Amino acid sequence: MTISAKSKYAVRALVELAERSAGDDQRPVRLTDIAAARGMPLQFLEQVFAVLRRVGIVRGRRGARGGYVFARPPQHVTVLDVVAALDGLPEPAVCTRGDCAQADACGAASVWLEAKRALENVLGGTTIADLVEREAAGAAREAMYHI
Repeated sequence: MTISAKSKYAVRALVELAERSAGDDQRPVRLTDIAAARGMPLQFLEQVFAVLRRVGIVRGRRGARGGYVFARPPQHVTVLDVVAALDGLPEPAVCTRGDCAQADACGAASVWLEAKRALENVLGGTTIADLVEREAAGAAREAMYHI
């Protein structure tokens, strides 16, 4: 199971949105600014944000001062929310979707189900706000000079 480029771009873009709207979560941020800051293709971000808007993660505002804002606080948007919106829920194997008639008798099925739960726990337990904090901590470590 791989996380798609759409999901990876979306998570990075939402972190940028959260950083740019810190302190004023209703100030719209333009996708062109996010794309430039994160080195992402604008057209791709437009497609991704259209999906994120439809599922209620972000809201769009039109006009000269338009852009995107979070529909709910970044502390309440998990990485799993984003991945599920763009890729569907992670499924490491066919048996985790309930499509296998032999799942009950198969010892390996329990491993795949355990892997699915672990992945969902990690992605569901990590918010966009958490990732903003991780980036800030990483930037602080990079800025330290040691003699």
